[in-house]
Amino acid sequence: MRLAKRVLPIIMAAVMAAGGISGCSQRAGNSETAAAGSQTETAISQAGASSEDTGEEKGAEASAEREITDMAGRKVTVPSEIDTVFSAGSVSAIYLYTLAPDKLLNWNYDLNAVEKSIILEKYQSLPNLGMGDAINYEAVIAAGPSIALNVGKINDKFISDCDKLSDSLGIPVVAADADLTASPEVYRFLGELLGMEDEAEELAIYAEKTLRDIDQMNVPEDKRVRVYFGNGEDSLETAPAGSAHGQALDMVKAVNVAQVETADGSRVQISPEQLLAWNPDVILVNGEPKADLSGASAAETLLNNPDYASLKAVQEKKVYGTPNAPFSWVDRPQGPNRIVGLRWLSGLLYPEYLNMDVDQEVKEFFRLFYHVELTDEQLQKVYNGTI
Repeated sequence: MRLAKRVLPIIMAAVMAAGGISGCSQRAGNSETAAAGSQTETAISQAGASSEDTGEEKGAEASAEREITDMAGRKVTVPSEIDTVFSAGSVSAIYLYTLAPDKLLNWNYDLNAVEKSIILEKYQSLPNLGMGDAINYEAVIAAGPSIALNVGKINDKFISDCDKLSDSLGIPVVAADADLTASPEVYRFLGELLGMEDEAEELAIYAEKTLRDIDQMNVPEDKRVRVYFGNGEDSLETAPAGSAHGQALDMVKAVNVAQVETADGSRVQISPEQLLAWNPDVILVNGEPKADLSGASAAETLLNNPDYASLKAVQEKKVYGTPNAPFSWVDRPQGPNRIVGLRWLSGLLYPEYLNMDVDQEVKEFFRLFYHVELTDEQLQKVYNGTI
């Protein structure tokens, strides 16, 4: 209410009917006390109350915002109540979907059939608003999200990108860390940001337990498996050891045969001859999401390629497609989807050293993070890439 602008009508109302003014319960007592005096005193009292109301409203407006420190160390002023969040990239979208699907404004590309097989139907139709250089700024601004979330590798460029995105959209952009080991911290940070601390804590605890279980698997150095991880339609794009793309392999104590250096830690293209020279014990292939090529299909293609018949992994039938429902469990994107990938990889590579029931842990992950209860039959389809 803006009572300060209506003092004269209040005075007239007071003259006609002393004490006939209603308001919030806190001010009701003040009005009754004022009504016991003269009409002039009533008017003065109401004018004073209007001044107090104005002060209260200004205080409420100020409290409608709060300053936070995001995971990049940036001070960001955000609304106290956050209704919808623009996802600046696919990793951001997965974090938001797993924790707060009702606050997720958008996807960043059109979901494919595999993704839709797990994503709940009510969220499948969220708009594709793009990412990177292809963000639909007009559509985002028209939608009016409370904030944007950007998840990535924390460095100067990423911080600059967040600031530029905020300027372009005219809304706060909050940064979070994409490192897999930071996932429990990310969930707790988002829980506090979105007012969903209890829900976030459940996910953070699961992520922490996963990281701890994997770290505590006692795999002797001489028993560690040499692995090649392939991407793309020909499976010849690989994630170098020590890179963010190969982080899951490093964490499960696999020996990534791609011991190559890149300036920015990105994936690298290799030749068939290089793969033959590495001759890994196990081959994992991710397929190509953009071509709707699943990991399972990519594995079948490689197994049947005569050019690779001499590979140890081919001869021993140890070529596997990474599960990718609803998102790849190893890479692309580098989000919390990889948490379940750590469970699967550890069971695939080191069944004799397991300290967990992989099937039960995968089912629990899907319940907590993807909001679905998998049957045993569905679980096997997810593993096989046939769901």
